[in-house]
Amino acid sequence: MPSAYQMEAAMSAALQVKATLSADGDDALLLGMLEGETDVFELVDKLAEQAVADKKLAEMASERAKRLEARASKNRDLILRMLEALEVRKLERALFTASVGYRTKAIVTDPEALPETLMRRSPDLHAVAKALKDGPVDGAELSNPTPVLTLRTL
Repeated sequence: MPSAYQMEAAMSAALQVKATLSADGDDALLLGMLEGETDVFELVDKLAEQAVADKKLAEMASERAKRLEARASKNRDLILRMLEALEVRKLERALFTASVGYRTKAIVTDPEALPETLMRRSPDLHAVAKALKDGPVDGAELSNPTPVLTLRTL
């Protein structure tokens, strides 16, 4: 991982190179000079490589966490079924105490019959954005564009 000093130095050099060029908008020339005169793109390569690796690691960790949660849920379900079959409501062991409780929960059978005070709603932002691209929509507007980086891997 590049240090803050390396990134600062590379950006400073890159900005100096950019300042020496005229504002004619020749991107190929700018990119060529930045590549030849600075190491800014080497740092970008390292940062992108680290970002891709971190994203993959986070995905793998997320998948692992889901498997662990599923395993924990399955084990809890097995314990519950065993205690219910044995008709044991409370079990005290050296490492844990397990107890079986009974709770009720609400089941909505007809959402349209519920009073308005019990309903929650939120806008479908994807549909709103799509509609805004076709024209104005009352009660909504598009934000100013923000930069977004896309990194694609094979």
